[in-house]
Amino acid sequence: MKRNLHLEAVDIALARGDVVGAAMMLEARRAAESKDPHELVLLARVLMLRGRGQEAKAMLAHALKQDDQHVEALVECARHAIAAAELATASDWFGRAWQEGRQGEAWVIEWVELLVHFGDHLRANEIMQMHCTCAPESSEAWFWRGYVQHLLGQHASALVSYECCARLTPNRPMLTNNLAALYLEREDTVQARKLLERALVDEPRNEMAWTNYATVLCRHGELAAALIAVERALALQPGYSIALQVHVSVLKELQEWDQAWVSSQRAHTLMPNATTTWVMAMLQLMRGEYASGLANHEARWHGSRELRNRYPDLPIPQWEGQLLKGKTLVVWGEQGFGDVLQFVRFVRPLAERVKREGGTIVYCTYPELQPLLQRSLADIVTPIVATQDPKTFPPGDWHVPLASLPLRLGVRLDDLPMSHRYLKADAARVEMWRERLPGSRGMKVGLAWSGSRTHQRNPMRSVNPVAYAQACAGIEGVEFFSLQKDAQDDAQSMRRGGLQIADHTEEFFTFDDTAAYLKNLDLVITVCTSIAHLAGGLGIATWLLLDVNPHWTWMLGREDSPWYPSVKLYRQTRYGQWDPVLQRVAADLSKVAERCHTT
Repeated sequence: MKRNLHLEAVDIALARGDVVGAAMMLEARRAAESKDPHELVLLARVLMLRGRGQEAKAMLAHALKQDDQHVEALVECARHAIAAAELATASDWFGRAWQEGRQGEAWVIEWVELLVHFGDHLRANEIMQMHCTCAPESSEAWFWRGYVQHLLGQHASALVSYECCARLTPNRPMLTNNLAALYLEREDTVQARKLLERALVDEPRNEMAWTNYATVLCRHGELAAALIAVERALALQPGYSIALQVHVSVLKELQEWDQAWVSSQRAHTLMPNATTTWVMAMLQLMRGEYASGLANHEARWHGSRELRNRYPDLPIPQWEGQLLKGKTLVVWGEQGFGDVLQFVRFVRPLAERVKREGGTIVYCTYPELQPLLQRSLADIVTPIVATQDPKTFPPGDWHVPLASLPLRLGVRLDDLPMSHRYLKADAARVEMWRERLPGSRGMKVGLAWSGSRTHQRNPMRSVNPVAYAQACAGIEGVEFFSLQKDAQDDAQSMRRGGLQIADHTEEFFTFDDTAAYLKNLDLVITVCTSIAHLAGGLGIATWLLLDVNPHWTWMLGREDSPWYPSVKLYRQTRYGQWDPVLQRVAADLSKVAERCHTT
């Protein structure tokens, strides 16, 4: 193709920002009358820079009339659509340009930015894979490929892509911050902190780096420093929604609940998406505002980090309260064992409603819970299917996830607990354990000190078992029993710490086994884990130890639970400090044991 030096001069002028020079050259050439698509695109760019959008649009139409596959014209149409806030249209224009085989050009990244905005991360990843193949020396290509992989949770691949970018452009803005964010998601807060401290030296006005730094500091328990860091982020960018969400998290750990609520509302106003809705829902439910909180709780499938992208693809619609005459409703358990044990109480009133309306209910739950729940609901729901694989759910007309039941049933705080003892242990197993456990006049007290070790808040929720031992050793009239599965080493450490604790947990194969064991205890002392919900659902006296930022179920500032009348709450008053809590528990246990011994 013959070079056009005049048009190259226009290109050079635009590249250096010389709009006047570029416009004068094009006017001298009477570019508006040209039939050269490239020249018409250059004129369109100049017109856009002069704020003459409609004339630019006409020039682009003229260019495409000359060649409807002209990539530069298609890309410029996309940019024109972006300027007009017509983002879907812009993506379509970029897609047409992509089909012409120019996958290695820089404009591809503009398209990927749009796809990320739409949340189409899989498509963006496909495009960036091809783009990096065509432009392997482009640091921007590797950066954006890493970013998209990061968004998809492909952390190992993202790290490789970011490292490719670093080799090509070591000081690329945002690279160090993004690497730190990647390490943060991989729970390597030490490496994340190192990178962020370096990023903030290089980019001290980077609100994203300050926000990530606040998150790292919060994870390390440095709450005062975390608050300063996130306030710096908000000073740089007051409307930065993610910083506001981190601000909420830090304020919750500091127990500044009113400020956290205000910040969550502001974040949602600025960016009304599933994540900000979920953040609001947690606070609304904690405040007992169930009407709004349960409605916003539905955002969990896209807004909660643990549940994001885990909503099953079922071939039937979700039930939202429709009449069920002649229909089958499939209810399925969700989240953890504790969540199922908490929300299963609503299956009974739902089943009664389905029966009244002339429908059928099918309930699917975790195999580990099925025997216990089948017995507990045998008079109203049968059979209960032991599966959590959506591919094996029985056929139905509607489905509903378990934690959506209180919303669909219109439950309010005053309606709780709905049933005091809605779980039923196996009488034969209860008797078996009664015969096996030592008989004495002393209290039998079960202890649990950790929840799921993979839960992001478990480090805050769990109690050092040795601290348990130190607090409880020496209390007379009490026999202690471990309720902590797969924790034989912990139990041995407690014995070395002076607390004699029996451990039969190797014989707990299902929650039916655990339930029968609990029925032989006088008291359960536990952190926030499934044991608390199991004991509460069985109506067993339970003392629950809570960190400063507990699950929304436990609300704020109260020692009782509307969900479980048999549960008493012991709360931290300061972040990470369990010793005062354990001292209160030990003092109360001593008094109760003494009363039991004298009666």
